[in-house]
Amino acid sequence: MTIAKVSPWIVGFAAVLLIPTFLRAFDNPTPLSIAWVLIGICLVSRVAMMQLRVDREHVVIRNYFRTTRVPIWEAEVEVVQEEGANPFLSDAGGKVDQGGRSLCVVRMWNDHEKVGVTVAPRYGRELDRIHDELIEQIRHQRAA
Repeated sequence: MTIAKVSPWIVGFAAVLLIPTFLRAFDNPTPLSIAWVLIGICLVSRVAMMQLRVDREHVVIRNYFRTTRVPIWEAEVEVVQEEGANPFLSDAGGKVDQGGRSLCVVRMWNDHEKVGVTVAPRYGRELDRIHDELIEQIRHQRAA
């Protein structure tokens, strides 16, 4: 069951960023411009594939660069409070972002390896919804 995936708005925004590349390749079709179009399509498709899902035996975390499968019996869910300034502005009045929360899946029997879930937002109720639904699905699959 898919618990979270990238918003279609984010995928659409990434695709809109490719419009100048497409126009340049259409106007002047060189091998280099066509290569840039192919690279752009690969980047957008990679963003579109990011997701968090639970199947019968694994929690599958598909981040941008890698896909991690954590066995159901090893998976524990943890919300980590981030500390330190990030280079992004927060939602609170233009101040520098001083934290937020990150959702992690911890492999309990493998040196407590933490795998971050990229599709979970750092702020808001959506993180809580994803956290609760992930815990519920892990319990459901363990009971099955």
